[in-house]
Amino acid sequence: MTQSRLESVVTTVRCRFLTNNVFHAKLQFKRRLVIGFSPEMRAHLTADTFRLRKRNPQVVGGLRFLLTADHWPLATLKGKFMRRVAALVVTLFTASTLFAVAPQFWRVRNAEDFLAGDIEGFAVTSRGELRPGPSLKKVATFTDPFVLSQVGAPNGDHFFGTGNEGKVYRLRGTELKAIYTAPEPEVYAVAFHDGAVYVGSSPNGKVYRVDPNDGKSTVFYDPKQAYIWAMEFLPNGDLAVATGVDGKLFRVTPKGEGKVLFDSPETHLRCLAVKKDGTLLAGGSAKGRIYEIRPDGGAHALYDSPLSEISSIYVDANGIGWASAASNILPSTAPVKATPTKPATQATAASASTSASSGEQKKEEPTGSVEVSIGIDDSSAGPSGSGEIYKINPDGFVELVRKFEHEMAYGITGGPNGSILLATGPQGRIYQLNDGEVSLVGSVPEKQVVSISTVANQTLITTTNSGAVYRMESGPSAKAEFRSAAKDVERFSRFGHYRIEGDNLGDGHLAIAFRSGNTRTPDATWSPWSAASTSSDGPVDVPAGRYVQWKVTMPKPAANMSVDEVTVAFMNRNVAPVIDTVVVQEPAVVYITGSYPQSPQIVEATNPDEYGIFTSLDTPRERNEQGKKVYRRGFRTLTWRAHDDNGDALRYTLSFRKVGNEKWLRLRENFEESSMNFDTSQLPDGNYELRLSVTDAQDNPDNALTDVKEGIRIVVDNTPPSITATNEGDDVVIHVSDKRSPIGKVEYSADAEKWIRLTPVDGIGDSPNETYRIKRSAVAGKFVVVRAVDAFFNVGTESIALP
Repeated sequence: MTQSRLESVVTTVRCRFLTNNVFHAKLQFKRRLVIGFSPEMRAHLTADTFRLRKRNPQVVGGLRFLLTADHWPLATLKGKFMRRVAALVVTLFTASTLFAVAPQFWRVRNAEDFLAGDIEGFAVTSRGELRPGPSLKKVATFTDPFVLSQVGAPNGDHFFGTGNEGKVYRLRGTELKAIYTAPEPEVYAVAFHDGAVYVGSSPNGKVYRVDPNDGKSTVFYDPKQAYIWAMEFLPNGDLAVATGVDGKLFRVTPKGEGKVLFDSPETHLRCLAVKKDGTLLAGGSAKGRIYEIRPDGGAHALYDSPLSEISSIYVDANGIGWASAASNILPSTAPVKATPTKPATQATAASASTSASSGEQKKEEPTGSVEVSIGIDDSSAGPSGSGEIYKINPDGFVELVRKFEHEMAYGITGGPNGSILLATGPQGRIYQLNDGEVSLVGSVPEKQVVSISTVANQTLITTTNSGAVYRMESGPSAKAEFRSAAKDVERFSRFGHYRIEGDNLGDGHLAIAFRSGNTRTPDATWSPWSAASTSSDGPVDVPAGRYVQWKVTMPKPAANMSVDEVTVAFMNRNVAPVIDTVVVQEPAVVYITGSYPQSPQIVEATNPDEYGIFTSLDTPRERNEQGKKVYRRGFRTLTWRAHDDNGDALRYTLSFRKVGNEKWLRLRENFEESSMNFDTSQLPDGNYELRLSVTDAQDNPDNALTDVKEGIRIVVDNTPPSITATNEGDDVVIHVSDKRSPIGKVEYSADAEKWIRLTPVDGIGDSPNETYRIKRSAVAGKFVVVRAVDAFFNVGTESIALP
């Protein structure tokens, strides 16, 4: 045979990485004809191709390679090559044995894993790193439940509009003071220009000009609209006012004279941003479009979002616009006016404290006020809504840069190093967008961050439920904690060791603690947190349970620290397999698999000596393949169904004994099929019982568990019916009897002609004794044969001689 036609031994190694990180290696050796393998090709197909990475063993999943030898004797192959092959085979067989009882591993190692946890003081990068985040310092708390808008002044003062009492607060240093209360309950828009605060109130409100020091106010402009959503000053000093529910944009001169600059097809114009040349970008609610409006009033749509609302727009220092879209629904009609319940007078000052608790009780709304929702849901409602972030290029091209499945962005502002900061809900998170990568940089317990603004390198964010103001600082948070999501390990389990991988984890920079429990949500029934450990690996010191959680803190904050992966080992408690059902098939029923040849149609017993005295018609097959139903006298078939909650491989043993005996005898041991047929012709007639046992010992050699089903009754009947005949007048009376089973079919044949079915005298064949009659005139002088079949397909025949 030439080298182009080589008969080779092909070794196929299949490795599969399962969810429990256990390798199951299966070696299959086949001989086949390989065409066209050159010596160079064979030289590359060596065991060196197969490499297991310690850190990421799943990369070898599905790897398949061929080790080939040409037609020459195997002894002529290079010894080094064959030694590698042999070593590989031994290693894989050993691994298969060792990993059968190996622990499983819970790994938190990508951005989605980390974002599923509770984050405070940490940042999560798009590459899946947990890093120290910027410090978020609470600088003020409000009795008002909603802080809806903010604006900064050149002198460092900040002003905040709130709901549902329509107050405006001034933050000067650490002092928070209420300087103005509008007649309307909500302040969605504030602006600052020429030493004055401009306040847009809703519903059915006006634009007020307020002195930032004494709070004195005058009506600056009345757009006669239900809602005032946003206000921005233009380069020439005019004020742009975005409203609803008519979706109009007004341009108001410094004298308070206004006119419609753009009448949009939207129900609401929700947000505004101004470019350096005075061009406005506006976002709508209802159709969800982004519009560009020139100073002369010319306008056109830049983008039609699939979501219902453009919630925020920002223009950065490079003239690039950024917009957020949300799946939000705003009212389509103006609310009914209500009688005011509070005077439009200056409110008393509200004190602020940087140490005030964010969990203050919400102040109830005054009776008669109009409640307005802008889609800011309470965090207890769980994840809701979706969002998208768009980049608006200077030429008007709009591109999608990020989608949020369960979060909505309410505010956008500039961040450090040319980045963009996003304020979101309902998880209270601040994201940073930089060079196309989105990272989580902070979160707050109030869960809804509705506005964010950067003025003079100072970034402030405001929250609802309850109202608060935070300042984002450049240094790492002095108090940081990350709690993983609670892990369901699916079974009551013991926990082994943990391992943390990352950079600069030593010197006490990071500490980890664990707790466990048996409820889906951590509560008082869980174990207390274990003592925090600063080691990057060690034992998980918690009781066994079904759920486990870990948290990390930074005893010594370090800006260059990162966590790439946290691995926790656990081992499910072994549970016993369960036999669900056992079915004894009707006598003589067997199932033949497709492995039998189509022709000839002969069913033969296989391996007659392998299982003692019992032969079987079974051949190797898939364990769940039942096969084709056929009949063979003397055989009985059992089928069953079992399961193991650990997913262990199951092996079965079937035993038997005669009813009344104590000793169980082997029928078959240690097999994996879920059915068995066997020939009962080797047993005396009688009543027997079977015992089926199942074990998971193959995967749990040191802690095997079993389940047993006994009392499975069968009848063995291999004796054919007896037939007698007598003459009774003009009839031949035939009596058929059987010791154990009912008589089935009885037929007779005269002179070897076709079989003729007989009907019992009582009309139904259902007992072990039946009587049949034949007219003598029909069979006189003929050779008559009577054949009877019982319920076990035993056949008895008898000839009748008639004079």
